[in-house]
Parts: sequence; C-alpha cells; structure tokens
Amino acid sequence: MRCLFPAVFIVLVTTGVANPAAAGPQEAALKHAIERFQPHRASYELTLERARSSDVSAASGQLSFEWADACDGWTVRQLTRMEVSRGQEPSLDFGWRFDSWEAKDGTSYRFFIDRFDHGRKSETISGRASLQAVGKAGTAHFDEPVERDVPLPAGTIFPTWHSYEMIAMAEAGQQQIWRTVFDGSADDDGLSEVSAVRSDGKKPVAAPKVGADLLAGLEAHRIFLAYYSTDPSRSEPVHEQEVLIYGNGVADDFVFDYGDFALRARLVELEALPKPKC
Repeated sequence: MRCLFPAVFIVLVTTGVANPAAAGPQEAALKHAIERFQPHRASYELTLERARSSDVSAASGQLSFEWADACDGWTVRQLTRMEVSRGQEPSLDFGWRFDSWEAKDGTSYRFFIDRFDHGRKSETISGRASLQAVGKAGTAHFDEPVERDVPLPAGTIFPTWHSYEMIAMAEAGQQQIWRTVFDGSADDDGLSEVSAVRSDGKKPVAAPKVGADLLAGLEAHRIFLAYYSTDPSRSEPVHEQEVLIYGNGVADDFVFDYGDFALRARLVELEALPKPKC
C-alpha cells in the first residue's frame, strides 16, 4: 500500500494546465476530514484476487499498518510481506517496512524504508523532504542508498495530506483528484503521479465484523487509485489500487493490482490509538 492513502493543488501536473475535474477539495471538506481522523492500528490478510498469467499459481501475505498522532505530526508504520508461487519458477518472498513522519501542516516529511527478499534486507531508503507550502515546490534529500538532493515540483504533496484530500474529495461529492505525491519509495526519485477516482456516492456500510466500535454507521467510499511514473514517455500506470475508505481514515478491502496478478487485503484486526496529551 502506498502510504495508503497508500497522492497539487489546482494544476494537472502531467499536462501543466488547469483541470476542474482534478482540482483540490473544498477547504471546508478538507478541514472536516482532518478533524475526523482516527489514529489507529490495523492488520490485513492478503489473498490472491486474480492472476492474469499462468506463471502465478498462488499468492498470500500479511500487512500491518499504524497511523499515530505524534503531536507535531503524524507517524505511519507499515510492515508488509508477500509470497507468490510461480509454477515451475522459484517462488517470490518479498516485503518492506515503511516508517514516516509528516508535519501536520503538510510541509515537512521524513521517511525510512527497508525492503526484504526472502527475509533478508535487500535495500534501505531514507531521507527527508520539505515544501514551501502544501502544493508548492520543495526539496527532498536522500541519505540512503545514495546521498543526493531531488527537487520537488510545484504541486507536490506528502502521503498523509493526500489521504486527507481523498477523504475530502469523497465527502464533498467530487469525482476525481490528480496529485503529485512524494513518499520516497517510488523509482522516480520517490515521486508518483496519482489519479484518485471516487466510484460511488456516500454510502452507509453494514456494521463490520472487525472494528465495529470504530466503523459502525460511518459512511464509506470506494476509491480507485492509479500510480503513474513522472516520466511522460510512460503512459500506463505502474500499479493500481482499489480501496474502501471510511470517513475517519480507516481503510478496508484493498485490491493491489500488479499487472500479472492482484492481491486483496481484508481487515482482520483494528484498534484505536490514544491521542497524546500535547
């Protein structure tokens, strides 16, 4: 999951022209989304949803996700592991740990990512980034794997702010937003172009079997996300997601589409995290 919710303002970055369908959510809706957010810890079971290639015979995994209030910002911790069986080929066993901190005003961000292959660490990515203001230009500094600075284009936002915008988009009845999101994990210097499309209107959801005390009676919205490279020569999405997002920020029923196969993530544990005394 890209931090979920695994992505500037009024401009459609891929064309450089204003696009009403991709404009940001109204300020009141955004403020409401931030106020309703529930810090939480969640666990998901991953199962094979579909395979488009005969090379993939089975897939499974686990995902744990924590979104906590750190007073001056939001911390996100994600741990994912996937196993994919590929017929006569060796199976794949991979995963990642993602830790980040994002200032509540959306202008500063720190990230630390470990990637694993068959239980062994294969790569570490870490660094920090800042923006002049939400949706303005900025700079990212990578400490690992190679120390370097990367300019962030005007319109960039960080992952937690993107999550707020998606919830606000859905709550306000808006159909789509298009954002440039920096989370540090993508191949294109940590940047992705992200299209988020709401598939239906506000919709009460039956009381869930997991986390009913946090989710019962809340409206939820199904959102489709497509992550694109910042390289304009690559027109197809790098990967796609479908997710059910509740008004308090909790997510369930993901589909991660990697092309040859897709995984579905279902919520199996959910607990509220206390808000700190700041």
